[in-house]
Amino acid sequence: MSESVLREENLLPGEALPKSRRFTGSLPLKVLAFLLVPVLSLLAAAAVFAGVLMADYGVYDRETTQVRDVLYGEIAREDGQIIGYNVCRGDWKYAEEYIAERNIAAVLILDEGGAQVWRGGEGYLDTPWLYTTQMGWDGSLVAEKALPHGPYIIRVGLDETFAKDDAYARADRMVDIGYALRYWVWVIAAACAVLALGCGVFLLCAAGWRKGAVAVRPGWGTKIPFDLLAAAAALAGFGLLEFGLEIYCFRFDGSAMGLVFAALSAAAAEVLAMGWAMSAAVRVKLGGWWKNTLLWRFGRLVWRGLRKAGGAAGRFFRWLLAALPLVWKALLIVGGLWLLELLMILLCWWETDVLLALWVLEKILLTPLVVYAVLALRRLQRGGEALAAGNLSCQVSTRRLVGDLRRHAENLNSIGDGMARAVEQRMRSERLKTELITNVSHDIKTPLTSIVNYAELIGREPPGSEKTTEYAGVLLRQAERLKKLIEDLVEASKASTGNLEVHLTPCEAGVLLTQAAGEYSRRLEDRKLTMVLRIPEEPVTILADGRRLWRVLDNLMNNICKYALEGTRVYLLLERQGGEAVISFKNTSAQPLEQSADELLERFVRGDASRTSEGSGLGLSIARSLTELQKGKLTLTVDGDLFKVVLRFPVREETGKGQP
Repeated sequence: MSESVLREENLLPGEALPKSRRFTGSLPLKVLAFLLVPVLSLLAAAAVFAGVLMADYGVYDRETTQVRDVLYGEIAREDGQIIGYNVCRGDWKYAEEYIAERNIAAVLILDEGGAQVWRGGEGYLDTPWLYTTQMGWDGSLVAEKALPHGPYIIRVGLDETFAKDDAYARADRMVDIGYALRYWVWVIAAACAVLALGCGVFLLCAAGWRKGAVAVRPGWGTKIPFDLLAAAAALAGFGLLEFGLEIYCFRFDGSAMGLVFAALSAAAAEVLAMGWAMSAAVRVKLGGWWKNTLLWRFGRLVWRGLRKAGGAAGRFFRWLLAALPLVWKALLIVGGLWLLELLMILLCWWETDVLLALWVLEKILLTPLVVYAVLALRRLQRGGEALAAGNLSCQVSTRRLVGDLRRHAENLNSIGDGMARAVEQRMRSERLKTELITNVSHDIKTPLTSIVNYAELIGREPPGSEKTTEYAGVLLRQAERLKKLIEDLVEASKASTGNLEVHLTPCEAGVLLTQAAGEYSRRLEDRKLTMVLRIPEEPVTILADGRRLWRVLDNLMNNICKYALEGTRVYLLLERQGGEAVISFKNTSAQPLEQSADELLERFVRGDASRTSEGSGLGLSIARSLTELQKGKLTLTVDGDLFKVVLRFPVREETGKGQP
């Protein structure tokens, strides 16, 4: 149902409905209009029929005497046949009684020679209303005004007084009424037609409106499919009209009673048509009337079936074209053309001109396709030549290319992009390799140089010198530093290749994070860093290797202690997001972070580009490798001076009370 029709009007408090709405919602007015439509329509039809009938008898261009003469003549000739038939078969008594009951003065029957055969009636034939008819032996009738030739001639003279109430008297009254209403019948017909049309328009406007309602309401009839209702109404209306015509023509032989029955049948058919029109008006007002039809439903069902069948056929042909090699596709196309040409030859081999026309048409259709294929191949050839010449930025346009041609162009473009990425990756790898060698050399050379220098100094000092102890302490620290660097390098190598043993067991992430915060609280205080620790009340259990996970947390906290800006906050957060435990480390960097997040995760890369601080640059790389070995994920985000590391591990759900 359309919302635009059913929406309520914006009426102010106390405001009444419009007057037009009051009329359209009045049930008595609807009933009255519904009854007036067939009555007024029948009156209009009767007035038009009367006007046409009067025009046919010449009421508008003849005198009353002439019109009466025509009407009396029709009736008199029919009476003469009836009387003559009964006289011929010897029933003179019935003929006399028939004459006595009607306004007939006398009837005279003559033979072919003009001699009197029979005379009936008490009057005379010297009346102005005298009519003659002829009756043959075969019963055929030839009506004439003058004396005709034939086996019998029947003359009927009418009584001028028309004292008896019969067909002649009624015809006389009809002439008087007709002349009195000969112009008014058209006025009556027009008035009745206008009133019937007005009532019909009112009913169409009022259809669906109810008393006090502010929206059109559907009736029970709107649930019936519209085309089904139209077909039923048309069939019923046709049946009523046919029934009325049968009654009028055969049952009552065109009499007044038959005309009444025919009029009632026509009125019933009009009532039925008016009801259908009102139902149609309600459907139009509600909107989407075509959706409640059997044709729409059937058409939609067929359309859906065709769409599914077409989609399945299209997918099949696309799969077939994609699965078949190019050679087989070419063979299929050529075979199809050969088959088409053979079919044309078989169908039109005796029609040389038609066959020639089809051949020309085929070439006209094939020529653009061949030209298109040649131009597309030329475009692909130029793209391949550009790539072969080393122009990796060359892109083959895929505009207007289809099928294998388009895929080949995309492959050429992918080759160029892949080669460009490979070259870039190779250059980046070479740069990182160079930086790796430089950084490793620098980090190993620094403690090694200190060891050599202080060893020489110890060798120069005399036995028992106090500086020997001092030099030995420095030597020990540098040796430990060198040892730590080598251990980190070995661990990073094993972690990246997956050679480390990992034993996954249930661990409470909140406990480990709390231990890490307590372990580094003193160092954070020394760097004037304020730690913010947020852990949910409910335990979050993950599957991890406690020793390896602790190394990850240790590396990240150690990284914060080295590179965080003094006087800032450090955030350690644990939260549960869906089926994952998310551990976040946030801090503000003391130095501008010029490297990207991917570069910071590489080996021997530090946030301190000058490498003046201690450290190997392997902490983040080791942390990422260890996290991935434990089925987790480490992501690094750099936003200005904000440094954020996020660890994600799958949460282990509790399987029972006290059971991890």
